[in-house]
Amino acid sequence: MRSLRARLNVAFVVPTAAIVIVLVAVGHVAARQGLEEELEKRLQAVAQVIAVDMSEDIDAVQLSRLDESMHRVRTRFEGQLRDARDSTEVGRIFIFDEDARTLVDTDETVAFGSTQYRARSDRSEVRRTFEQGVATSGPLFQTDQGDYYKVAYAPITYEGETVAVVGVVASATYFDLLTWFTTVLTLLGALGVAVVIGLGFLIARQLVRPVDTLVAGARRLAEGDLETPVVSRARREWSSVEEFEILMESFEEMRKAIVERDEQMQMMLGGIAHEVRNPLGGIELFCGLLKEDLQELRLQGEQGRSPPVEKLERIEREVAYLEDLVEHFLDYAGSGELDRRRMDAADFVDEVVELVEGDAKKAKCRLQVEIEEGMQLTADPGRLRRALLNVIRNACQACDIEEAVVTVRGRCEGATSQLEIRDSGCGIDDERLDKLCKPFYTTREKGSGLGLALTKKVIEDHGGELFIDSRVGEGTTVRFVLPFDEAVDKRVGAGRQQEIPEGWLG
Repeated sequence: MRSLRARLNVAFVVPTAAIVIVLVAVGHVAARQGLEEELEKRLQAVAQVIAVDMSEDIDAVQLSRLDESMHRVRTRFEGQLRDARDSTEVGRIFIFDEDARTLVDTDETVAFGSTQYRARSDRSEVRRTFEQGVATSGPLFQTDQGDYYKVAYAPITYEGETVAVVGVVASATYFDLLTWFTTVLTLLGALGVAVVIGLGFLIARQLVRPVDTLVAGARRLAEGDLETPVVSRARREWSSVEEFEILMESFEEMRKAIVERDEQMQMMLGGIAHEVRNPLGGIELFCGLLKEDLQELRLQGEQGRSPPVEKLERIEREVAYLEDLVEHFLDYAGSGELDRRRMDAADFVDEVVELVEGDAKKAKCRLQVEIEEGMQLTADPGRLRRALLNVIRNACQACDIEEAVVTVRGRCEGATSQLEIRDSGCGIDDERLDKLCKPFYTTREKGSGLGLALTKKVIEDHGGELFIDSRVGEGTTVRFVLPFDEAVDKRVGAGRQQEIPEGWLG
C-alpha cells in the first residue's frame, strides 16, 4: 500500500505547502508595498511642509541667489533643516538646485556646491519636480552597509517657478518589522504544514489500514488459506466507513463461497473415487478368482500362459491404473496440513533414488546424485518424496538414448534449499513447456495430466517455486526452490516409506 499511502499524503501536503508558500509570499509583498507607500507619504509630507515654509518669501529669494560667500544665510538654513530633521525624526534633509548642486545639507560632510549624487540617481523624479512643481519620491535604495533608504522631493517656488528642491531621506526601518512579520508567517506556515502532515498521515493510515487488511486477506486466499476470515479483524480496526464495510463483507462472502465450492468439489471427488473404487474392487476380486480357476483348468504339461490368463492380467493392469488415477485425483484435491520436518538432503535423495532405480534400469539410463555437503531440507517428507519421485521417473522416461544420465543435484542458496533434476533426453518445445503444469494436460496415452500439476502444487504448498527449463535435443531441467525454516525442529530419521508410491502419471 505504499503507493496509496504516499498519494494520500501528497494530496494533503502538496496543496497545503503550496497555499502556505503563496500566502507567505503574498503577505510579504503586500506588507512591503503597504509600508513603503506609508513611508513615501510621510517623507513627501515632511518635504512639502519644509518646501511650503520656504516658498514665496525671502528664503526662496535667498536660495535662488545663494553662493559660497553667504555663510551666515547657509548657517541659518542648516539650522532650520536640522530642527525639521529632529522634529520629524528623518535621517537627512538637503536642498539642491536644478544642476543637482548642493545648497544646504544637514550632513556636515557634504560641501556647498558639491554634486548631490542621490538627486542625479533619481533624475527622472527630480526633473518632474522641477518641471511640474509636484512632490515625488525616488525608488527604495540600499547602501553598502545593507540598509534600505527612501527619498522624497518637494519644490521650493518663488512667483510660480521652482528655484530649488528639498530632499528628505529616511531609513526604511520597517524592513526590520517586515522581516519579523515574514518570519512569523513562515513559522506559522511551517507549523500549519506540519499539522497537516500529521493529520494527513493519521487519515491516510486510517484509510489504508482496512485496505491493507483486505490485501492481506486476498493474499491468504491466493496462497490457499481459506480458513482464516478476511473481515473479522478489519471490523475492529475500521467500522465507520460504509464503503469499506461493504467491500470487506464482499471479500468475506467470496471466501466463504470459495470454501463452500472447495468442500463441494472435494466431496464430489471423494464420492466419485468411492463409487469408482467399489466396482474396481469387485472387478479385481473376480479377476483373481477367475484367473485361479483358469489356471486349474489348464491341461497338465501345458507350457506358458493361456490367452484367457493374459487377458485377465491385462484387466488387472488396467484396474491398477484406475486405482492409481483415483489416488492422484484425491491427492490433487486434498488440502491437508503439511508435516514439516528437518531432514538431511543427501539421505532423503538417496532414499528416493533407491525407489526409482528399477525405472532407471528399464529406461536404460543412469542415475547420478550430487548433493552439497551438509545440506538440509525442511519439508513434509511424504509429499516432497512424491513430487521428487514423479519428476525423476519422468526424467527417466524422457531419456530415449542408451547410457543417458539423470542427475539430481542439491545446493543451498541464501535462505533456500534447491533440488535440481536434469536429464539428457529429447527436451520439450516451448509450446508444450507452457502447458506442462496445467491439470489434465498430457501427451501420453496412459497419462492423467496431474503429475507435474500435483508436483507444482506440493512445492507451492511449501512456499516454494517450481522452475522448468528445456531445450529440444539437449534435455530438461526441473528445479525445486524450497524455503529453509530454521524454526523447524530436527527430527532424526524422516521415516523411510515402506510402500513404494505410485509412479509417474504425467
